[in-house]
Amino acid sequence: MSASVDSEGLDVNLTPLLDLVLQLIMFFMITINFVRVDQFDNSINLPLASTAVALDKSADDWIFLNLDGQGRLVGTLSTFVLDTPQKLKVHLMREKESLERAARAQGKTGEQKIVIILRADKQCKYAEVFTVLHSCQLAGFKHWQLRVMTKSKGAG
Repeated sequence: MSASVDSEGLDVNLTPLLDLVLQLIMFFMITINFVRVDQFDNSINLPLASTAVALDKSADDWIFLNLDGQGRLVGTLSTFVLDTPQKLKVHLMREKESLERAARAQGKTGEQKIVIILRADKQCKYAEVFTVLHSCQLAGFKHWQLRVMTKSKGAG
């Protein structure tokens, strides 16, 4: 077998290469986990409820807080010692400023709807939950949600 090359040069067929690249992109898009890391802390045992409200989809962004059974903030906040309502308020104000700055950089205008998602352990006292929520209000947050586990329909 011989190949003939004309004087105009070779035309490279890029279709198989582009097909492979698009398949790889689709594979990674399907398999990537889009769940935020700060959303989950396996040490938190959420209380059970018969029904629950879904995560607020109208929010521009969320801040997740995990409260353990002793009333301490744990998880991604473990690098900070947020043992007083004032420290939590300052931390939340910084988070809010950071999220609003990022939204402005993306061209968003107006007030951003940032929702606090509180994942409180079922052993946690309500007074500790109230303290965290009060700190959120002092930091200027207007929207918050509590997370729970829903009972399965087969469970008694």
